[in-house]
Parts: sequence; structure tokens; C-alpha cells
Amino acid sequence: MEIKKIKKDKSKDKTKAKVDSTDFKELNFKGLNEIFENNLKLYDGFIKNNGSFTKNLKEDQKPEKNSVKQDFNPQDLYGLIAPTTNRILESLNSFSAKIHKDPSLHFENMHIWLNDIVKLNYYFLSKASNQEANPIIEPNKADQRFSSKEWSENLLFDFVKQFYLITTTLLENLVEKGEFDDPRQKAYFKFYIKQISMAMSPSNFVLTNPDVLARTIAEGGQNLVRGYENYKKDHSKHPFFISQTKLDDFEVGKNLATTKGEVIYKNDIFELIHYNSDTEKQFENPLLIIPPFINKYYIMDLNEKKSLVKFLVENKINTFLMSWKNPGTDSGDHEFINYIEDGVLEALKVACKKSGASKVNVASYCIGGTLLAMTLAHLNNIKKKETSLFTSSTHLKNVKIKDYIKSATFFASLVDFKNFGDLQMFISEEQISTIEKEMEKVGYFDGKNLSAVFNFLRPGDLYWNYVVNNYMLGDEPSAYDMLYWNSDPINLPKKIYSDYLRSICLNNNLVKNNYELKGKKIDLSKISTPMFHVAATADHICPWKAVFEGLKSYNSDIKFVLSNSGHVAGIMRGKNTKPGKSFFYSTDKDDVKTTPEKWLESAVKNEGSWWPTWIKWLSKHSGELKDVKNLNLKNYPPLYKAPGQYVIQK
Repeated sequence: MEIKKIKKDKSKDKTKAKVDSTDFKELNFKGLNEIFENNLKLYDGFIKNNGSFTKNLKEDQKPEKNSVKQDFNPQDLYGLIAPTTNRILESLNSFSAKIHKDPSLHFENMHIWLNDIVKLNYYFLSKASNQEANPIIEPNKADQRFSSKEWSENLLFDFVKQFYLITTTLLENLVEKGEFDDPRQKAYFKFYIKQISMAMSPSNFVLTNPDVLARTIAEGGQNLVRGYENYKKDHSKHPFFISQTKLDDFEVGKNLATTKGEVIYKNDIFELIHYNSDTEKQFENPLLIIPPFINKYYIMDLNEKKSLVKFLVENKINTFLMSWKNPGTDSGDHEFINYIEDGVLEALKVACKKSGASKVNVASYCIGGTLLAMTLAHLNNIKKKETSLFTSSTHLKNVKIKDYIKSATFFASLVDFKNFGDLQMFISEEQISTIEKEMEKVGYFDGKNLSAVFNFLRPGDLYWNYVVNNYMLGDEPSAYDMLYWNSDPINLPKKIYSDYLRSICLNNNLVKNNYELKGKKIDLSKISTPMFHVAATADHICPWKAVFEGLKSYNSDIKFVLSNSGHVAGIMRGKNTKPGKSFFYSTDKDDVKTTPEKWLESAVKNEGSWWPTWIKWLSKHSGELKDVKNLNLKNYPPLYKAPGQYVIQK
């Protein structure tokens, strides 16, 4: 056996095989039995320890005292996913019964599958005889699982790859052409088939992944040993945790969230950051940013090139930002009304007093936008005498409460949860009840569990490729700031999360105007605040069509922009982007009462980032430019420097 170019990584003082070319016909598999027998012993030990590696950790491998705390044991966590797995089994049984009653669909697709398998065998024989033959099926160009040349140049792995693709196509066609009593059942099935197909990919197994097999032979199985150690480290943090980046390469306040600012206010729900001005003049109306309270805010201040906060400051926007506290057992009783009155409205009051302004623009992201919509609707229910909000500020006394917010911007935010994508697969009454039982133990929902759910919405990109890289190749993931943020979740208060799942996601009470705050139903149609909405074409958390459908609930002048890419990359766009890589759709006159498809037909494709378009719109609602020294900026002395204390809480 010959493996070319085995190099030593001096920085880590360990040998890794870097295979430029390998002829698998010459591979000698002698000695592999010992490696696999050893792995079987390791897995056997895993089972005997009830699925926990942490019992056998050496002292230097145990989690540090300040590391992420695992609040639920593995059995609790597996219990959390039981309703979802039960639904999968029920759906499979239901679909199997349908096929049994009407087998034509099954036979039709099986005929196609068998025909393709016969063609694949002829292809295999032709290639083995050194004859020219075209592949029966090829992977999508964006599918990185089969990017190695061995998947096409080596006949064995080429056969395995095509057999897998033919079979997964059969499963997809069965679902696509099948008839379902409930249209949502079809969406469920598509999701389940995707999960199963991704899990069973030949790239996920040592013997059927050419890169992993070559590495295993070249290193005598040391890659699997390193992978096992990587797994133990991940599992010690959380049973569903998988490292997606080099965690030690990043630190909030050092190379993340570095825009200069100061925390000027805090309570037991949030800290308020006020960012320093980089210009002599600023617009008189400040901007308050409401991040999602299921994530930490610094996705908006990730690095200098893609920092939305820095972009705002550079464009003379007097910027304030809420940093949510990471809830613990003492926050379990916090409800939406607390996050509205003691959160958003309190931040508005401080921003007004600090800036001397009578009106504030507000920008929100994801569930922060849902919270903002609820706030706007709640303000319409409040009479002046019912609240002490701003009454101590003389310059605000003649302003109607609902007009404190001059304009509202929503980044990838939902209010209509009728069809909101793959997250629906995890939401049912049974699932919510199970989550509530677990939350009763600690008073909150562990953010690491929610992070695992988000990862499985994109299993290929956010889970299985790291299984191969970390656990099979034995490598470390590359350093990527966005994935560090993705691995740094925040908890959710018990009452808010329960209410959000049942009232808003499951029953869709917001757009039905059937949601109550302080005994009064809130009505989104009474909101007339000017709005700017952004959605993203490939958003798997807040699908753009669901975002667009929600716009019909408002009675506002709305500007809608559709960015390319996903939930994060489509929003955290950056100010300078390469033509062709980043673009967005917009129209001069938005008709949000039409369908998403018709809106897109009328829209114009624009190259580059949508950020400048938003700043132009925001400036029109920001009042006059004034000298920074003349703005009233002395009411709240700084408590400490940004990024603050709440954002670094685990």
C-alpha cells in the first residue's frame, strides 16, 4: 500500500495523513481488524455506561468548573425528543398503510428504482471492463459530501454513491407523489426523509468514505482515537453538542463584539448598550435594536466587516442595543409582558432620556421582531393615565404613547406562524407538554437543546459534516466566528417559552388577534407605524413567504426587501459585498396584500448588500442631523464598557 505525502503538523505535534492521491486497488486492509475490534470495545463501553462517556474521563479531561453546565441528564434529553420520534413512527405507519391499500404508487416508483439499479450494474460492469459509461445519477454540485475525486474515480465508491442517491430519490419520490389527508403531513414526511437520508449517507461511515478509510489506514487508526477524544469533550458539555469551530480562538469583547460603547442601564431582564459616536453629527432620533432573546446579541457586531452596529454608527445613527440576560432559575416566571414593559419599553424610555429625543426608531431581529410587533400592538391598548412611561420627561408629555416609536424595522421576523418551515416538525401539544415538564425542574429551557434543534434543521451543513471531520477524520473544525456565536446559546424563561410555543407557534394567536396582554387582546391591524421588513430566500427558520404573509396583518406603510442566502448570512450581509455573491430584490411600490410569488415577479434584482437601502430609508425617519455635543447625552453615566456582563453569561 502506498499513501502519498504524509505530513507532520508541527503546531499540534501529531501526524496527520494528507492524501493527495490514493489507488484503492493497491490498499492493503491487513491490520484493520484490530482497529475495528478496538472501536467495538469503545462503543461497548459506551453502552455499558448508559450512553455516557463522562464516567471514564481522566481528571484533565473533565469539564472545568466554569464550563457550560449540563442541566438535564441524557435520559431527560432523550425524553424531550421522544414525541418527535413517535410522530415519525406514526407517520411512517400511516404512509405504509396507505401504500398497502393502494400499492400502485409503490410499484410505480419501485419499477423506476429497479430500472436504475439495473442500469447501475451495467455501468459498473462497463467501467470495470474499461469501457466508457455515463453515471446513472450525479449529486448536486452544492453537495460537499461527495466532493472528493475518489467518489467518481474509484469504481467501488462510485457505485456506493450512486446506489445511495438512487435509493434516496426513490424515498423522495414516494413522498412527493403521495397523497396525504393533511397537507402538513407531506411537509413532515419530507423533513423525516431528509433526516434519515442524511444519517444513512455512505459518507458517514468509515468503510464507505474514501477519505476516512485512507486516513484510517495511513494513520493506523489514530484518527479514530482522536475522534473519540473529540466526541468525549463534546459530550461532556451536552449530549447533543458538536464542535463547529475552534471555541478557544474567540472571546466576546476581544475579537467579537468590539464596537466601542458603554452599558448605561441594566435590570434583571436586559442591559442597554449605548455606542460611541464616530462622527461630529448624529441624527436626532436614536435607534434601539432588539435582538432575539433566544440568541446573544453579538451576531449584530460579529466583526468589523459584517458589524451592523458599526455600520449604523458610521452612518450617524445614535445607536442603542438591548443585551438580554441569560435566564436562570430566578427568571422562570418572566412572561412576554415583562419583556415588553420591563424590557422594550424601559429601553425606549432610557434611550429617549439619554438622547433627548421624543421619538425612537426600533430595529428587531427574528423573535425580537415578534416581540416588537406585540409591543406596538400593546401600545395601542395603553392609555396615558395607565402608565408612568416617560411621564417624568417634559419633552414627551405631548406625545401619544403609540407614537413613541417613529419607525419599526424587522429582520427575518414572523408574526404569522401558519406555515413557518421545518421548525413546525418539532411543535405539537405532546412535544410542548414534554418540554414543560422538563422546564419545571429548573425554571427555564436550556438553550443548548434549542441549538441542537436548529442544527438538525440543516443536518448536512451543521451536523453530519462535523461528525465526519471531528469524530472520523479526527480533525478540529476551522475557526469561524459565526459558528462560535451559533454554539453560544441562551436559555429561555419557562413561562415565555411555553407561551410562545403553544399560543403563538401552535395556535397562531397573534395574527388571529386572539393573544392577550394584561387582559386585553392585542390587534396587529391597529398598528400604523412605518415599517421596513427584510427576509431571506434560503431562511430555514423564518421562511420568507411566511414573513411576507404576516405583512397583511398590519395597517402600515411597509417597505419589503428580499435578500439572498439564509437566516443569518442573508441579514448580516455586510456593507461591501462581491457582485454575484450577494443580491436582493425590491420594488418601488410594495403591494404586501398580494401573494409572495406575485411580489417577487414584480421585484427587481439588485446586486450587493441591502444595508445601504435600509440606511437611506431609516435616515428619512431619523430627524435632523445635530452636533453630538449638543445632544442630551449625560443623563445615564456608564456602568461599564460594552459588551457588558450579560452577554458573557453561560
